Amino acid sequence: MKRIITLITVFAVISGVLIAQDQQEPDFFTGQFNAQETMTGRLRVVQNAAADGVGTDFFAHALDTVLTYFPNVQSANETKAADDLALFLSAKLGEAQHTASGRNLWRVVDTFTNPLVRAEALASMGKVQAVDFFPQVIQLLSDLNLEPGQDPISREQVAYGAVIGLEEYKDSDGYLPVFLASVGWYSDRVKNKAREALPNIMDNPTEPLLSVIRSSSYNYATKYGALQTLEASEVTTQQKSQGAVASLSEAWRSSTNVVTQRTILVNTRKLSLNMIRRYGTEDANVYPLMERSYREGSDEDEQIAVIQALSALATDDSARLLSVFLNDINTRQARGTLTREDERLVRVIIPALGNTGRPLARNALRRVLQEDWTSTVQKLAQDALKKIP
Repeated sequence: MKRIITLITVFAVISGVLIAQDQQEPDFFTGQFNAQETMTGRLRVVQNAAADGVGTDFFAHALDTVLTYFPNVQSANETKAADDLALFLSAKLGEAQHTASGRNLWRVVDTFTNPLVRAEALASMGKVQAVDFFPQVIQLLSDLNLEPGQDPISREQVAYGAVIGLEEYKDSDGYLPVFLASVGWYSDRVKNKAREALPNIMDNPTEPLLSVIRSSSYNYATKYGALQTLEASEVTTQQKSQGAVASLSEAWRSSTNVVTQRTILVNTRKLSLNMIRRYGTEDANVYPLMERSYREGSDEDEQIAVIQALSALATDDSARLLSVFLNDINTRQARGTLTREDERLVRVIIPALGNTGRPLARNALRRVLQEDWTSTVQKLAQDALKKIP
């Protein structure tokens, strides 16, 4: 019994010593750190402390000290050591989600010029949820989005960190600047990261994307990007359809003689029409827009996209518009002014009319049987009529 008591006492003493040593570890490294007069020496202490598994408060103290003495740094070696310290400490505090360090992380962004250091601090600001400085991160990325400037590589590096930071904040106010980064002047590395971040920031981005589509403040490429992003998102089919109708309207509201810009407008209209075909719409304003795409569109592909969308909508309005298109071609057939394009389109319009299943489509289809069409075209009309109740 006496031996057992002795062993227990020994274990208790050993445990006490270990606990005391563990409690002294941060104080030991803090003392070592404070005793250093150079950034190089401080970096060495921080590396040793990290290897020893010291707690986060030590790193928070270290960053505060680095920020205090950094303005006095002059030599290239000391500047590099300070950069390495700020980058390492920012990452450590971000990983630990050390919220109290939010202010100092923003000081790093505001004080250091090394773009990788600033990027790491920005990413960590989101991780620690430094909400008091959230507006500053938004403004910084918004400014970077405007132009590449004289040093685009450095601006890209900082933007990358800002995108990660806003993704970590998960605040809907950060969605728009990250979206604009995803379609901005940056390289694919930044744009792809921004696209990956968007779903993590906002579940339903319909409102900000529609604001881009409808606003006169954004160029054609940005508006087209907004529609593409809406299409790729997890919003409802109704919301995707709403964006498609808005984009089709905006694309026809705009005009340009610049070939590249005209191509973007054409692609916007085609994507809008394909989305309307897939998701439908109850917006009656879409029919004049689709008729314009059919009559004034860029090419036959756009006309076919209109026909397919109208067929999928399968409303009286869509059947009426398809009948107008078919009757126009029937008239040209009767007058002997038929074009090769007409011959191709009639083979698309007839089945599309039948697929609407609308009784008012009968007259235009019956007229095909009365005109001097080929047996192939007349067979298409007969098959289409069979689909109408």
